[in-house]
Amino acid sequence: MTWQRRDMSAEPEYSAHELAQKLGLHPPTPEQAAVIESAREPAIVVAGAGSGKTETMASRVVWLIANGYVLPHEVLGLTFTRKAASELAKRIRDRIGLLADLKLVPGDADDDLNVATVSTYNAFANRIYGQYAIHIGLDPDATVIGDATAWQLARDVTRSSRDPDLPDLDKRLNDITGGVLDISRALNDNVADAQRVIDFGREMQDKLESIAGTGGKADAKRFFESTLVYANSLPVLVRLAQQYDEVKQSRGFIEFSDQVRFALEICERTPSVIDDLRSQFKVVLLDEYQDTAVVQTRLLKTIFAGTPVMAVGDPHQSIYGWRGASATNMDEFAKDFGIPAGRAPFPLSVSWRNPTTVLAAANRYVERLTQNSPIRVERLQPKPNAGAEPIQVSFHETIDLETEAAAEWFAQKLRVDLPEDQRPRGKKAAMLFRASRTMAKFREALEERGVPCHIVGIGGLLDEPVIVDLVCALRVIHDATADSELVRLLAGPRWMIAPRDLVALRKVARWLSQHDHKRQLLDVEVRDALRASVTSEDSESLIDALDFIASTTVDYTVLQAISPDGLARLREAGELIARLRRHSTFDLRDLVTFVYQELMLDIEAWANPRAHSARGAFDAFMEPLTSFVSSTDRPTLGSFLGWLREVERREKLSPISPKAEPGTVQLMTIHAAKGLEWNYVAVPRMVDDELPGDRARADTWKKFGSLPFEFRGDGDDLPVWHWRDAQDIDDLVEKYESFRDEVRERFDAEERRLAYVAVTRTEDELLLTGSYWNTQVDPRSPSVFVRELIDSGIVPNTIPTIEEPKKNPLEGKVPTDVWPREPFGASSLGTQRRVRVNDAAEAVRAATTSGTTPWDDDISLLIRERDARGVDTLLPAPRRIAASKFKDFVSNPVDVAADMRRPMPQQPYRATILGTVFHEWVERRAGLASTTPGDLLEALENGDDDELIREGPIDREKLASLQATFLASEWGELKPIDVEREIHIVIAGVTVVCKIDAVYRRTHDDGRERIEIVDWKTGLPPQDDADYELKQTQLALYRLAYAKWADIDPESIDAAFYFVADNVILRPERLSSESELVEQWTRVITQRP
Repeated sequence: MTWQRRDMSAEPEYSAHELAQKLGLHPPTPEQAAVIESAREPAIVVAGAGSGKTETMASRVVWLIANGYVLPHEVLGLTFTRKAASELAKRIRDRIGLLADLKLVPGDADDDLNVATVSTYNAFANRIYGQYAIHIGLDPDATVIGDATAWQLARDVTRSSRDPDLPDLDKRLNDITGGVLDISRALNDNVADAQRVIDFGREMQDKLESIAGTGGKADAKRFFESTLVYANSLPVLVRLAQQYDEVKQSRGFIEFSDQVRFALEICERTPSVIDDLRSQFKVVLLDEYQDTAVVQTRLLKTIFAGTPVMAVGDPHQSIYGWRGASATNMDEFAKDFGIPAGRAPFPLSVSWRNPTTVLAAANRYVERLTQNSPIRVERLQPKPNAGAEPIQVSFHETIDLETEAAAEWFAQKLRVDLPEDQRPRGKKAAMLFRASRTMAKFREALEERGVPCHIVGIGGLLDEPVIVDLVCALRVIHDATADSELVRLLAGPRWMIAPRDLVALRKVARWLSQHDHKRQLLDVEVRDALRASVTSEDSESLIDALDFIASTTVDYTVLQAISPDGLARLREAGELIARLRRHSTFDLRDLVTFVYQELMLDIEAWANPRAHSARGAFDAFMEPLTSFVSSTDRPTLGSFLGWLREVERREKLSPISPKAEPGTVQLMTIHAAKGLEWNYVAVPRMVDDELPGDRARADTWKKFGSLPFEFRGDGDDLPVWHWRDAQDIDDLVEKYESFRDEVRERFDAEERRLAYVAVTRTEDELLLTGSYWNTQVDPRSPSVFVRELIDSGIVPNTIPTIEEPKKNPLEGKVPTDVWPREPFGASSLGTQRRVRVNDAAEAVRAATTSGTTPWDDDISLLIRERDARGVDTLLPAPRRIAASKFKDFVSNPVDVAADMRRPMPQQPYRATILGTVFHEWVERRAGLASTTPGDLLEALENGDDDELIREGPIDREKLASLQATFLASEWGELKPIDVEREIHIVIAGVTVVCKIDAVYRRTHDDGRERIEIVDWKTGLPPQDDADYELKQTQLALYRLAYAKWADIDPESIDAAFYFVADNVILRPERLSSESELVEQWTRVITQRP
């Protein structure tokens, strides 16, 4: 059998069943076979949850190749996540390997040039941009920035903006930054015209001003004011978004949303690009098509309309409307890509994942959606021999009982009471939430019951107690109003400040707010003016009060309300926080590590045997921190804390790909869980206003940073608010309420899709929980999604009757606690820990020094090394030294000698590696040196991952920033006369090795020609005068060395440091002469043995 190409319209040689038999695969179902064998023309596949779409798409590709319609490299598959792309690519690759064994594919199955292209939608747009950006005058080598860089850049733009209307927004910097990013990405995703949106805002302002004062009711006036705030904010945010785009372009940066928009512009303006892409890809598969944004659908339509494109998706799983996706785009596909009217989509309705009971629930949830869907959607059907485990409904009076019941259910399913080696193997479990606000409460119940669990994603990481304390400390260092964070630290196990003393601390804060810097009582008028100028929480700062307690030596009367022990602890806490604050100028990573260790959170994590996830929490926290630091030129603590809040918010609404953790309950939002599956799934808080969510929260676009519906790509399908026709404020409100009701109907539909997605994550057993009472005033009834299952007979009615519907049993129940709290925990496990620690402490105290231990020799060596540190450790002067070490030796010979005595291998720092690559780039650019095999720059350009892995990580964004800064500098257009020149000179008998970065011949304004030596620095500039003086020694050595080598007068040579990262040039007013350098070295040598 040999492979032969066939025309797309020719009859196939192999059916889907025949091919599966030849490859030894399971035969496809009739639905799957219809998809696999469908004509080579545009088609829609409506694939229900768990219906095996990945398997079907892979089989479709293999069938096309085996029948000669396409070669592997002519296939394009697009999906949303790298995980999904990897899974699809692997299945296709494995099947092509089977085809190769049967000679049903030409060439070698391992041929890297003959493979299908499977990537994310964004990666495909990036491919177009990278290859064709020049067609629209853009830089194809622009650096793609991630969320951290985008956040910092937008924050910098906002902070430095001179927009006259910006102060009127009355928002915090981080809130405005989030709004700028939201509106910027919405403009991209919906291909909206920025100027039209600005004009819309102005038009709305004019309209509102024309009806101002026409309303009577207070509620209507408040609504009017909030609408005016939105109208005023919209033009400002759009202008800031435009400034943000300009800064990105000037720095050579683009975001993922930019890539798609620019790729669309390229294709719309350059037909030849479309021809190129169509010639490359004969068949296209589009996965999760219901989640594509408007700009993505327009791009794909522009390129592939009328070609063999197969869109696979499920309208019932369209849950990302907030980012521009629309459940109607499946129906629009037929019109966009040229499917004849009346042709039905291909269904995939057999669920290979869910038990029959879960399928019954899922079908019930979307029954109304299916009836109203513009595209035909089949009911989910069970696989042969599907399980029929009943759905458990656990409804209780209070949330405390609900959390305990959920924890007990998981404890039984995962058999946590058994030894670990006897528990079920490979069983996965999850709790899926509509919102994250009750996650911590359920996690506490799981931990109390001994069920391994953790909250997935950065949101879960930020919920780890040790990370909560760490972030609280960082906020206290940064923000003088972070009182709640301070209270957590003070009341925690480190200081255990009693409630009475915390109240007294508040009194100190109030006392300070009423006194001046000399502690004299302010006049009543001044106090009233101060109170009126700030909010109440800003006028009385607990952090200021703590600083005062730590620093004062006067026994003020106000301090007498604090207990003596509490006062001592508060002073200790204040001194520590002040010390942490003094280190706030550290590198951000060093600061965070310092705070973590000074608070002894590392010890706390290791000392708690139950907090298994806490031990790796700090390392996990450092990953996004490192990403943030490396993505910006000026990583500040404030910008990092703001970015943390933003990334946590976005993550809760986006799919993630956590690693499977058998035996552990993973807690996450339903939005994040899409595409995943577990053996045991619990969906908590199945009550009205939680799942489904509160209809009052439905997005009506009248929210800071939201794009008006009429500019959305799917605006024709969205409700319209006829605000332009309003005659007065009351009419404006009436029209809004009508519009809002339509929005809420759409909101209800999306909540149904969320419930559908949640329950269909279940492989084996499903639990639905709820309770009447949490913290609200009125009881919350069982969710409509529970009541519908009861009414349909899918689950029995086990809902208890509420005893007193007007009284919350949790209200008035005063929580009691023992003070000080038990540091080891109040549970029985905590008691056992205290006993073990006390026993260990007693054993240490009872130990004598007369006995022997296995560590005696090591202890003796360590003691001798400690004692030796007090002895003069200077070595004889070196005979050879680098110029960069010369200054260190003359300033601190003891430390240099210690390093020489016992040199330790060091891992290359990221900044050091970055500096090496930058130097190579400057050298290459000068044209005075050729690339040597294996150098880092060549590895970076050629994608030599092995070389890069050996050397360490290289921050490509930072490198691009350094290169751009250098090109804009005074040396950017100059050609050096020498680069990387190594010269050896002798100073007072020692050989000094000088490696000079670059030498230039400069002509001054008066016509004089002088030599200039420049040393590139990618690190920080000198921090003080002493550091500056030492660094000039290095330049003095370079000047002397070059003068001797070139045989010219040292006084005719200038020298400078260029700190590229900060764009700082340092030219010393004077450089040490040869005699002064000799004197410096001799002075140190004469003090040595």
